[in-house]
Amino acid sequence: MFYPAHINLQDKKCLVVGGGTVAERKVVAMLLSGGNVTVISPDTTELLTFLANIGTIRWHKRQLQTGDTNGYFLVCAATDFTDINSAVFTEAHEKHKIPFVNVVDVIPQCTFAAASVVTDGEILLSISTSGKSPATSRRIREHFEKILDATSLYTLGYEDGKPIPIVSEREGQALPYPVYLLLENRKCVVVSEQKTPEVERRISLLDRCGASVVHISPDEMKPYHLEDAFLVIADKRSAVDYPLNTNPPYPPYQGGIGIREYLDEPNAGTHFTPELIIDDNLIISVSARSSTGIDKAKRLHKKLTNEFENNGYGVFIEFLGTRRAEILKAFPTPKKRADFFEGLIDTVEEAVSGLQIPSTTCCLGLTNPECSAECLFNWVRHGKLEHANTFTSKRLDKEQRRC
Repeated sequence: MFYPAHINLQDKKCLVVGGGTVAERKVVAMLLSGGNVTVISPDTTELLTFLANIGTIRWHKRQLQTGDTNGYFLVCAATDFTDINSAVFTEAHEKHKIPFVNVVDVIPQCTFAAASVVTDGEILLSISTSGKSPATSRRIREHFEKILDATSLYTLGYEDGKPIPIVSEREGQALPYPVYLLLENRKCVVVSEQKTPEVERRISLLDRCGASVVHISPDEMKPYHLEDAFLVIADKRSAVDYPLNTNPPYPPYQGGIGIREYLDEPNAGTHFTPELIIDDNLIISVSARSSTGIDKAKRLHKKLTNEFENNGYGVFIEFLGTRRAEILKAFPTPKKRADFFEGLIDTVEEAVSGLQIPSTTCCLGLTNPECSAECLFNWVRHGKLEHANTFTSKRLDKEQRRC
């Protein structure tokens, strides 16, 4: 499981290496969160070129060069070249200790994973399947778009097929930038006088994410406690305070990276932890964009908790995760992999004369929670794993022969 965090990107320096459609989505999300975005790529999409021409982003029209990642708060590598993406991670995180680094589709070279995001202007929803099933994440995101009359960040930037300006809300309250931190085996320090419910909630989340958690009181804390900490959570900012208005925000302790959350001043840290709905590897976060949306966010959180917790989504995502490695190996391109997963999830079957034939599209329990159709989702959530594995293997074998 990944740790959900909403990053404060207001006026922070962000770098995107790459200029394709994936890079474009990253840039749009960062701009909406108030980020100060630079793009490095020989070529870019029509929208990114437009945004550079009107001064919304900086565009260095060239390949990545040594030292390019230095001085940024957040870095994302979104090129089609594995060696370039790996070089970005090595330089940005390992050399320059930049706290937030993401290499698209390569989880081992990330400190955070991106989220599927939906907003209606007042409420922000983010969805993660902990990297195990992007297809399921997409289906849930599209469901939220319909029921909330909301907008995915993926659809912004164009009108009637032409690029339009992205409003960067640095003067007002920008959208938080939802991510999921990879904390397995990373040292995370919690500094608090007491284990309040909010502190307990965060410690529990850290444990579930596989973090190495250290809980100490402010009186016991010494500088060495924070030296190699990847993340620090403090109930009071004064307990671990240092200036955060630099890029990157290094603490005064050698080796510290500087990802911090202050429970008493959420906007002063690098991020805050939103309200969550969790069903194993499915994590949905709900937050209000401003004070006017707080009550609405609370009502929505309660509604989604009833719909998604303990209803089989987590075990379904875990099942897809167990088959993900062989499926990624079987198909050479991201599109073919995505198409296979989509078909695998969508297929509903009916028994006709002893044969299994495709029928309607699986609703994934989103439009009909009581659905009992013969589909992969229902087989898995009702414990018919042998049937689910056999179906998946046969479909994989069939698609491989077709390729």
